Amino acid sequence: MRMSLPPEVPVEDYVYKYLLGPVESAEALNQPVTEGNCRLALQLYYFRVHGIFFQQNDIYLPGGYKAWGEFIFKEEPIDFEKLQPGDVLYAQNFRGKRGQELLKGIENFKDKDEWLYHLHSAIYVGKISGTHYIWNATSIVGATITWPLETFVYYYKPISAKRIL
Repeated sequence: MRMSLPPEVPVEDYVYKYLLGPVESAEALNQPVTEGNCRLALQLYYFRVHGIFFQQNDIYLPGGYKAWGEFIFKEEPIDFEKLQPGDVLYAQNFRGKRGQELLKGIENFKDKDEWLYHLHSAIYVGKISGTHYIWNATSIVGATITWPLETFVYYYKPISAKRIL
């Protein structure tokens, strides 16, 4: 089932495009967004929901992973009960859109920075009726989507969680 963010969250759905995002200016985020990647999703969410514009270098990896926000969980299992809506998840792509396993573990990259560069970014939406939800822009469905945690972890292995605000 395709589920969007709750209607009170002013972020539109858009088509996933790997090389589109984040943007250079806040003005670009005031326009309707029709295409973008998971980095743009972070930038758009924080701008539209919290009124904060983060520069590209705040979001690009590995720099953003190292400097942006505060780790709640760093490269360890994540206790989702301790997360708050808006926390950022970094995850290793574990499966492709057809369910095939992918070799995206750190051991498959030349160094940690290259591995960090390839991590997926997502927003923890919160717990609704006993289920944790994650919003992300993903190539798996070719768009933005809100998934129950169970679906998210089928495709992605959460590595770290950060609180930005």
